[in-house]
Amino acid sequence: MARETFQQELDELISEVIVLGRDVIGTLEKMVKAMEGDASAASSEVGVDSSYKARGQRIESECLILQLRQAPVAKDLRLIYSAMSLTNHIVRSGTLAEHICQAIADTAGHERDEDLQQSLTEMARTARNIFRQGLDVFETRDIDRAHDLQASDDKVDLLYSEALNLIANPPDSGSGTPEWRMRAALMVHYLERIADHGVDIGGMTVFLVTGERIQDAMEQYMNRDLPDD
Repeated sequence: MARETFQQELDELISEVIVLGRDVIGTLEKMVKAMEGDASAASSEVGVDSSYKARGQRIESECLILQLRQAPVAKDLRLIYSAMSLTNHIVRSGTLAEHICQAIADTAGHERDEDLQQSLTEMARTARNIFRQGLDVFETRDIDRAHDLQASDDKVDLLYSEALNLIANPPDSGSGTPEWRMRAALMVHYLERIADHGVDIGGMTVFLVTGERIQDAMEQYMNRDLPDD
C-alpha cells in the first residue's frame, strides 16, 4: 500500500511538472505573437515569471519531501532528480520569455531594423518549437526524438550569429531606435538560452530513461553499427 501511495505521489509530481511546462509554452506562444507584431500579447505576460518561480519552488519542495519520507530506490530517485532539474529549466525559460515580452511591451511603437526583427522572430519560433519538443520528449519518453533537438538548436545558433552581426553592423538608415536595439541584443541571448533549455530537457529525458548523460548517449547513437547496404 505504501508503494502504491508513493507511485501515485510520483505521478502527481510529474503531472505538475508537465502542466508547468505547458503553461510556459503558452507564454512562449504569446512571445512569438508579440514578435510578429501583437504588442498586446506581450503585455498580457508581463509579471508571469513570479508565478512560475513560486510553482517551481513548490515542486522542488515536494521532490525533497518525497526523498526524505520514502527513501526511493535508484530508478525513482532518478525520476525525482530529473523532475527537479526539468523544473529548473522550465522556470528559467518562463522567466526569459517574460523578460522578452517585457522588452517588447516597453518598446512598442519604436522604430525597428526590419532584418534584425525578422531574425529575432525566426529565432523565437524556433526556440519555442525546441522547448515544446523537449517537453513532448519528456512526457512521452521518446528519447529518439531527443537527438533531433540538436539539429534544431544548430539553426538557432546560426540565427544567433546572424542577429549579432546585424546588431554589430547596423545599416546606415532604418536601424531602429537605440532603446530597441539595446533590448534586441538582450532578446537574442534570451532566445538562445530558451532553446538550450529545450535541448537540456531532452537530454535529461535520455538520462531518466537510460541512466546515461546525453553526451554519452549521443556518441553511442552516432557510432552505432549500421547494416551494410
